[in-house]
Amino acid sequence: MRTTSVALLAALCLAALACPTEPEPEPFLTGADLVLVGGTLIDGTGASPIADAAVVIRGDLIVFAGRRSRVTIAAEAETLNVGGATILPGFVNAHVHNGYSAVNLEAWAGHGVTTVRDETILTSGVRLIDLIIQRDTGWSEPRFARLVSAGWMLTGPGGYGWIRLATAEEARSKVNEELDQGADLIKVAVEDRTIGTTDLPVIPTEILQAIVAATHERHRRVSAHVTDAQFLQRVVDAGVDDVAHTQWDAVPDAVLRRMVERGIPLVPTLTVYDATGALAQAQANLRRFVQLGGTVALGDDFGGLPTTLNPQFVLGMPMPEIRWMAEAGMTPMQIMVAATRNAARVCGLGSQLGTLEAGKAADVLVVNGNPLSDLEALTAVRLVIHRGVVIRN
Repeated sequence: MRTTSVALLAALCLAALACPTEPEPEPFLTGADLVLVGGTLIDGTGASPIADAAVVIRGDLIVFAGRRSRVTIAAEAETLNVGGATILPGFVNAHVHNGYSAVNLEAWAGHGVTTVRDETILTSGVRLIDLIIQRDTGWSEPRFARLVSAGWMLTGPGGYGWIRLATAEEARSKVNEELDQGADLIKVAVEDRTIGTTDLPVIPTEILQAIVAATHERHRRVSAHVTDAQFLQRVVDAGVDDVAHTQWDAVPDAVLRRMVERGIPLVPTLTVYDATGALAQAQANLRRFVQLGGTVALGDDFGGLPTTLNPQFVLGMPMPEIRWMAEAGMTPMQIMVAATRNAARVCGLGSQLGTLEAGKAADVLVVNGNPLSDLEALTAVRLVIHRGVVIRN
């Protein structure tokens, strides 16, 4: 009986191997509002490009992104043929200033940068909660880039930053206050210098740790401003969620490896180093970080210096930053992922946007040409969709 069962099982297995695999059924989508067809899809995940792709949008969400042959589109859907173009997720600039500006938000979105992460520069008499209300009520239309707020940058007594905290208890209180007012994450400075000033007090470790702990208790992220290699280990040990800026001086490989092990992304902001004479070293740090397997997110620190000091800041697609990332050894595909999936993740929005996949936000950039062979194609904008609405065509 046992022999017969074994023989029967073997026969069934052979029969299964002999039978051709049934093709997967093609999804049939109804009720689509807009469909892009004919272009090459770079979905932001790092997967190989897909030629003759289709991206199907319903409302403000992607419902399909993949090979055109894999989907049947209902006749009533509006279809745009973007043959010869490349379809990408909307870009994310994960380090800007001056984001609370209708002019700036509209310019970013119009160039395909549909989300920006802003660290607000403290202005006398301005309350963070009022800025957040303005963001949510005045600039919620699709023509404005989505604005992620890091609130006021926190620091220690007398230190570099906007809000100076004297104790760990004060730090916890300020974190909760900023988050209660609507900040999406917390920014902390670990820095001993600013323009024309050195030897500033650096935030004490116990205050830094209190900021991280209080923020994580609220399930939010901490971004750390740190430009000096000597402070990077302290930031990594504190458990921050991303490092804003690579460093102006050489970073030990052991520290970079620790960042990689802990999964802490780097937002390089090479553009700001162009004005300080440290670009080559900043690029060298980035190159080694990438070689070690580090995660990079796009961010250029727009507004971090006056344009009189650094005219390379671009309101729109941050091409100087992208070019310098390429010079540092990042491949075009690595840059695309840094500008989409990875930057969305450091904004705390990785589950909502940054890739063209079903269920993600319908933020789409279509450019003429192929940015994988020529990064300058990113400036040849053909179409921008934000929150499911065509804002540039």
